[in-house]
Amino acid sequence: MNNKHFLSIIILLVAATAPMSAKLNLPTKKLGNDSYYYYEVKKNETIFDIANKIGVSKDDIIKFNPSAKNGLAKKQLIFLPVKEFDTAAKAEATHKKNVSVPTNAATHIVKSGESVYGIAKAYNVTEGELLAANPSLSNGLQVGDQLIIPVKAIVQNGENYIYHTVESGETLYGIAKTYNTTIEKLLSANPGISGDNLKADEVIRILPNTTQDIVVNKDIFQFTPYVVANGDTYQSVAQANGITVDQLRAANPDMKKLKKGKTIYIPRKAIDKQVVNTSSLNEKQLEEAYKDKIDDIYQEVIAPNKNNSIDISIILPFQIGMKDRTRNASNYEEFYNGFLMALDSVGNKLTKPLNLNVYDTKHNLNVTDSLLAINDLKKSDIIIAPSEPKQLEKILNYGKNNNIDVLNGFTTQNDDYINNSRVMQVNIPSPYLNARINEMLDTKFKDYVLVYLDDPQEETKDIYDEIKKHASEVKHQNKTLTIASDLTGKTLSKYLEPGSSYLFIPANGKESLLNKFATGLIEAKKTRVDCDLVLLGHPEYTMYIKKHKDELMAMDTYIYSRFYLPDNSSVTNFKKKYEKMFGATPTNSTPNMSIFGFDMGMFLVNAYANGIVPGSKKSAYNGIQTNFNFERTNNWAGYINKSVRIIHLTPKNELVIDDLND
Repeated sequence: MNNKHFLSIIILLVAATAPMSAKLNLPTKKLGNDSYYYYEVKKNETIFDIANKIGVSKDDIIKFNPSAKNGLAKKQLIFLPVKEFDTAAKAEATHKKNVSVPTNAATHIVKSGESVYGIAKAYNVTEGELLAANPSLSNGLQVGDQLIIPVKAIVQNGENYIYHTVESGETLYGIAKTYNTTIEKLLSANPGISGDNLKADEVIRILPNTTQDIVVNKDIFQFTPYVVANGDTYQSVAQANGITVDQLRAANPDMKKLKKGKTIYIPRKAIDKQVVNTSSLNEKQLEEAYKDKIDDIYQEVIAPNKNNSIDISIILPFQIGMKDRTRNASNYEEFYNGFLMALDSVGNKLTKPLNLNVYDTKHNLNVTDSLLAINDLKKSDIIIAPSEPKQLEKILNYGKNNNIDVLNGFTTQNDDYINNSRVMQVNIPSPYLNARINEMLDTKFKDYVLVYLDDPQEETKDIYDEIKKHASEVKHQNKTLTIASDLTGKTLSKYLEPGSSYLFIPANGKESLLNKFATGLIEAKKTRVDCDLVLLGHPEYTMYIKKHKDELMAMDTYIYSRFYLPDNSSVTNFKKKYEKMFGATPTNSTPNMSIFGFDMGMFLVNAYANGIVPGSKKSAYNGIQTNFNFERTNNWAGYINKSVRIIHLTPKNELVIDDLND
């Protein structure tokens, strides 16, 4: 083949693949607010003839002129909307445009329990960068403070996030349009929001310029020819066809008055499913496209592993059959036994099957890796993970990458809940525990003088220092007593003003410190009836209740704790059933691991069986030893269990258990 012929073939091929004209070569009519191409059918023309002649498909003609599929008549008009067939205009409307992303810094309003470290980690900035943007932080962090978050996109799984502070009146659809993103991307990046709980002043993270093609319902007009009958008027024909007179006149602008035997065209609204890019839709159109399915999208984001079953996986180092098992291995085994008891209790009441998969990591990271490679593990609704840091880290990352909830129930020494939306942190983290106790002091004991009982021989608890710091910031009245030796009622009485109320706060939870001040405080309560004296007990005090019950009651003691096992019939019945099922007595530990497993099993199975989202008010669950009230700490964070038990031992010989719940 010579070069000349080769060049000719190339030109022919290019011509064959060239696009058709940007506009149809047809006259147009203005029908209402829109323009329509129209074509007058010639004698004996078929729909195929016309489609080939004007350069559209047969289906396009039928879409807007449904009567055409039953045949065409001479001089019949075929209508086609200009906006659908003007390819230049259509291309402009559907072009994926990248918007210029606003670079304003987000404003974070500090919430109870948050710390500089936690806020910095949530936004993937350093504490130094946060301090540089907010010099006032050098004076301390206060609830309600407004912090400027440095403008710094973070990269997670190859995705660059920016942050936006929601303004009053803003909607998901408006934000999606502003940042040229999708509702799906907004919800998946911020599982803490949904269509009806977007709150002003909260921060969300966004992946800008991430649009997608979606199927939308579009209103179109279809045109049906109608031969005017005797007595027809515009009013009567319009009424018979459910349209307005103006719409009918607009479709027939050349006919001022209807005449018998003449053909007119009746426009009827219809719904057409079309594939469009989200960038081509305005805020109102986005809302229309998503309003009926946004709840389903949200459910898919927070619970993507939708099977018609409850799938729970337990991955713990049981070390079955191994010599020199760790103490934790025995604890995990008792937890598992309690979990099985929960399943036994609810099994007959479930309306869908429950699949429990249990794996032994043998306290070996290589085994953990091999377990995480099991394909069926991806079907899990939730994975229960161990406390061992490296094993926990691997499983938390697995949950994040595969959209599977991971329950961290055995340690507080992990803060992945800050920016891993799949974490369920059972034990309230210390900063939030401290904050909840301070809130209690600000409300229940706001009129009490705080009396700090310093222990010169022992270290203080972190919460003790936090209470002192907070009390100073809010100007709560306080005094400090150093307990170097046994305190007497006479000595203590010198510090008490008539008619005042005092809350005594020990520096630590040591029994040795309790022994030093208990007698003196009890004596003072008996002699100083003009004062109200109350003791705040640390979690360690739950272990002293049996031994020091009378003393704690005499001192009117409030003990705060993440968990507490009462001495009641529920516990007695549980232990009897445990012995019957497993032929052994549960180990007496704090917390009791078998009852912890039972409480956890009851909560999880009930939540997943009934489709209850952790964080909703319905999700609160009161267990025998532990309560569950999960909330997210930010819109892309995991859940923390904010429940704190308050055990009140009263001078009336009562033991009352309450919960600090919002």
